[in-house]
Amino acid sequence: MTPKEYIVIELKSFINDFPQTRVRYEHDLSSETHFVEVIPNQIYHLDADYVKWECNFFDNFINLFPSENVCFISDDAIVGLQNIDFEIYGKEFVSPFTVNSGVMSLLDDWIHASSFVKGADLHNVSFCFESKSEVINTLSNGTHADRVSCNDGLPLAA
Repeated sequence: MTPKEYIVIELKSFINDFPQTRVRYEHDLSSETHFVEVIPNQIYHLDADYVKWECNFFDNFINLFPSENVCFISDDAIVGLQNIDFEIYGKEFVSPFTVNSGVMSLLDDWIHASSFVKGADLHNVSFCFESKSEVINTLSNGTHADRVSCNDGLPLAA
């Protein structure tokens, strides 16, 4: 079994135990490191069961593959994933950028959401999503979000 095969099997099991998460895996050849990104941040940073799972995974991985490196990150890490090899969502995962179906239909007419999410070469793209607090998320370069005021919950021009 390769390290990648082992990681994918373990992440599929992980999602059953932590259905409110999304995990992504990438093997970075330049650093020879296997990266696993876990979101949301609250699970990664604060959930004791997750911390226990990560410690067990790390110990087992190193025992099986002593010459390999594995690194766990979340979406607030300085480094990010560039070429995702594997991604899986739990049944209860809620994206921090949820939109209603009407807005998503409008966006689908203009942008392939999967391309945006996977880090396509988009720059200075802004979206406005209606929410209870009338606040939107502005996505810049597909890497981070800032909160700004919303104009009637309508999509802003890109």
